[in-house]
Parts: sequence; C-alpha cells; structure tokens
Amino acid sequence: MTIIDLAGKHAVVTGGSSGIGAAVVRALSAAGASVTVLAPIRAYSEAEMTMYDNPKVDFKELDVGDSAAVNRVFATIAEKKGIDISVLSAGLLLLGSVLDTDDETWRKTMAVNLDGLFFTTRESVRHMMAQGRGGKIVTLSSISGYRAHQGCAAYCAAKGGVLHFTRAAAMDCAAHGINVNGVAPGYITTPMTAGYSQDTKNMFAAQTPDGKWGTPQQIADAVLFLSSSMADHIHGQSLLVDGGWTLGVFMPGVEY
Repeated sequence: MTIIDLAGKHAVVTGGSSGIGAAVVRALSAAGASVTVLAPIRAYSEAEMTMYDNPKVDFKELDVGDSAAVNRVFATIAEKKGIDISVLSAGLLLLGSVLDTDDETWRKTMAVNLDGLFFTTRESVRHMMAQGRGGKIVTLSSISGYRAHQGCAAYCAAKGGVLHFTRAAAMDCAAHGINVNGVAPGYITTPMTAGYSQDTKNMFAAQTPDGKWGTPQQIADAVLFLSSSMADHIHGQSLLVDGGWTLGVFMPGVEY
C-alpha cells in the first residue's frame, strides 16, 4: 500500500477556514505538509483556530478577489516557505435565477469563484516556476459545473468556468512540471449547505446512486491524492466525488 508522504512540502489553501477547505488543511498536515490557510479574517472563529492548533498550520488574511493583495501575500509565502501545493477552494454560493440575479450578486460570485481562482493560480504558477521544482495545483469546482441547477445561474456559470480554466491552466503548466487538476464535489455536508431543509437534503440523497451525501473528508482525500506524487502524470482533470449523481437520471425503486 502506498502511503502519501508530503513531508518537506508547503501548501497554501484558500478558503481553508471551514467545510471542505478545513478538511483539506487537516489532510495535508496529517500527511506531513506545512500549510498556510488563506481566508478573510471574518471567516475564522475561535473554535476553528483551536481546531488548527498545529505547528504545521498558520493563517493569513486574504480576499482572493483582490489581485494586489493576492500578489503580496503569495510573494511573502513564497519567500519564507516556498509553495509546493496550492489548493484553491475559496468559493461563494449566492442563489438566484437569471432574472433574479442582480449585478452585485453576479459580480460577487465571479469575484470569488473565478477572479479569485485566476489570481491565486497565476501567483502559484509564477512562484512554482521561479522555484524550479514543479508543484501541484488543485481547484475546487462542483457538480454545478457539469449539470445546471435551477435558481443558481451565477454559481453554475462560475463553476463551469472553473472546469475549463483548470484545463487551460494545465496545458500552460504541464511542461514546467506543474500539475493542475481539480475536484468537483457533489452534495457535501458543509456550512454552505447547512441552510437546506431536511426534505431538500433527502431529495438530493434519493437522486444519488449511493443514496447519501458526502463528507468534507471524502473531498479532502481526493485533493490529497492530486497533491501527491501519485498524480504526477495527471493533468487538467476534474475528479467528480459525487456518489454518482452526475452519471444520469437515477430513479430509485424502478425495476426493468
């Protein structure tokens, strides 16, 4: 059995203060990597800071939609610790149909999910190339990038963009020893989905072939694999971790 060992590696994780991002931080640090968590300072609660009471983990405040701030923070990290792994999981879900989505909702969604992804990927690549030892970049998309959801116009557009950006970035970076891949979660129990009613959760679970929602740890496991040397020959892929939800129309109880 191959055991993932990231000792000596330094990772940055955007959106690492809760949910999937927090699980990724725990997984990377457990595998031996040191980790810098990047998120707006308002995202950190005392409980979360206690959870990360780990000498391998530190925190920096960052609004990923601020290009100048991204440049400064990544330059500081690269100078002090280097950047071997970047997990770009910062995301924002704002609901609204095409008609209900106003300009502010659209721009906020794109600022985090696409602008922020572009800024942080660009700086990750810049510093990985300067270091000359390659690296791993993992983006976080969504099943909403594969199949549209009613009432999520901006989010679906953004996550579809994440998928194709991941492919384009992979083509630019492969020759430099930098693997750019992604993970596309399905329905996962996180603070982002906490507002769903139990009936809604049950409905989505019933539409999923394995019959249940996923956990942040299951997404973190996929990220950990793509962050490791086991993914050295994988470029531009987005790994669906969705219990089979995107396979097609699932009708439980129907017999043929």
